[in-house]
Amino acid sequence: MPSPTPTTTISSALHDRKTSAPVDPAALLIKATERLYTAFASVAFDPAMVRSPGSVTDADLAALGAPVAALPPEIVARFLVKAGTTWGGPDDIRRVVPRALELAADQQLLIDRGLLWAKVRWARWPNWPTYQVVTVRAFLRAEWGRLLRADPRPAHLAHRWLRHAADGVDDLGPFLHDWLDAIGPGTPPAHRRAATGHLVVLLLNSALRPDHPRTVRDVIPGRPDAVAQLTAWLTSPGTQDQLQRAAVALADTSDSRRVAVALERLHRFRAAVDRTSSETTSS
Repeated sequence: MPSPTPTTTISSALHDRKTSAPVDPAALLIKATERLYTAFASVAFDPAMVRSPGSVTDADLAALGAPVAALPPEIVARFLVKAGTTWGGPDDIRRVVPRALELAADQQLLIDRGLLWAKVRWARWPNWPTYQVVTVRAFLRAEWGRLLRADPRPAHLAHRWLRHAADGVDDLGPFLHDWLDAIGPGTPPAHRRAATGHLVVLLLNSALRPDHPRTVRDVIPGRPDAVAQLTAWLTSPGTQDQLQRAAVALADTSDSRRVAVALERLHRFRAAVDRTSSETTSS
């Protein structure tokens, strides 16, 4: 199967330039969450699911049988840790996915997102009914859109979100497209500043080193296709152009110095990638 390219685009209300007013990314996520629960409402609780009585009690099982939207974070985390080994199978994971994704989006999931995606991948989520797969993807786009338009903070960084997303999805193209769009002049100033801030953090404060292109592997470890997509996105003329435009727009703000340094690092990264490609070709 050919590697996905970073140019994939999916229409989104968040980026519909025909709207007369900016769309609230938080409101879009709320709608996406509602659709997520609706799409999975038909997945019934199975009281006879596989479980190990030694590690999963009757009380645990009863707690998991509560309405999905009301499942406590502790129960969701406990179930996902054990799912596929001592508690439940693919359909049981599929049932709780809406709640797990909602909790993860709000930083309330008590397990690492990487583990969440490992379990969802094990449940073969791309093979679920099409309407459920589409709804999951739409939710992720809405979550990503909200994240980009909120200021970066330690538990809320775009490149870390992409790292975990790469554990669950095979194509980061739509997310990278959204990021570029969020940095553009069509985005409301506060949202544009936040989205630019996430790119600045990637270029200044992540494992990426501008003179050593291979370090992008440390940003998204173990996912070579995602690494290739992120590298192509960072070296694309569009990304440089949008960051340059953002630097001009933010010239009179407290972010101006960091954006300028980030732009310089992006130039160095692009040059290093070109140099590495030339050396590889000549050898």
